[in-house]
Formats: sequence, structure tokens, C-alpha cells
Amino acid sequence: MRLVGFAAGVCAVLALAGCSEAVDGQPEASGAPLTKEQLFDPCAVSDSVLLAAGADPASKDDNPFSVPRPDWKGCGWRAGDHFISFFSTTNTLQQFRENQYFRDFRDVTVDGRPALQFYLGSINPPEECEIVFDTSQGRVTLTASKASSSNSTTDPCVWVNDAASHFASSIPR
Repeated sequence: MRLVGFAAGVCAVLALAGCSEAVDGQPEASGAPLTKEQLFDPCAVSDSVLLAAGADPASKDDNPFSVPRPDWKGCGWRAGDHFISFFSTTNTLQQFRENQYFRDFRDVTVDGRPALQFYLGSINPPEECEIVFDTSQGRVTLTASKASSSNSTTDPCVWVNDAASHFASSIPR
């Protein structure tokens, strides 16, 4: 059942599959591309952060991709009538901007730090919104996805911005 709820978020990750390989010579904070092992572990977020964001720690899905992904780590949780997904990746902010699955980019500030917010897919009204942070441990994304059973008309960017304010202290600089 949880896989159904995460399908939309996983589609976003899979949409990056065409640009998911680290680019040779592309510097990270250390001067070299990161490996998956060096990425931030989003599954290590504390239960107190999850609860503050309205997510159910017991609903944790630590295999949202169903198959291993060489350039992503991630977890997701049910949060009322939507899902919160927390990922880290070796993909660059430029790769996010160039991906045609993403739209309506907007620079935002979360807890004093810059981030990039956008909708996923072409559905209107949107059912998914994501915020991506550039960190020393890869790009870290937070996604809010409307559950298929939800009748909510709330913009998913409202959900993800609310969650981001709680997750921000867990995201590396």
C-alpha cells in the first residue's frame, strides 16, 4: 500500500534517470564528485522531526525505489492525506532545472538557507511539490505528494514548505 503512495515521488526520481550519472570532473564541495556512500542519509532523520512535520514515523518506507539506485538515497512517510519523501542525490541543481518533468521553478529560503522549489509533472492542479537544497553531502530533496485517496485541494507546496521548516535542521550545510 505504501508503494502506491510513493509511486508519484519515485516517478520524479526516475525522471532524473537520464541525467543521474555524476559528471566526470564536476566538482563537489571537496573538489571531486560524491559517491552514493558519501551522500547524506535521509533515513536517519529523527522521529521528533517527523512528528513535528506531521509525518508518521511508523509508516517509514526505506526502499521507496523498489530497486537500488546508484545515485540516490531516500525514505518516505505518510503525513495525513499526503506523503513526505526525503532524498539525497549526486544530481546537480542544473540537472534538476534542465529536467522537463519539473516546472515552475522558484528560489525560496528555508530557515535562512537558499533552496529551489518546483512542481513535478504536468497535472493541474499540481499533486507534488519539491524543494531541493545544495549541500556538502549532495543535493537533498524534500517532496510532498498528495495521496491518491486524498480529496484535499491544498497546494502541495504548502505541505512541503511546512515540512521543510521542520526538516531544515537535519539537512547538512
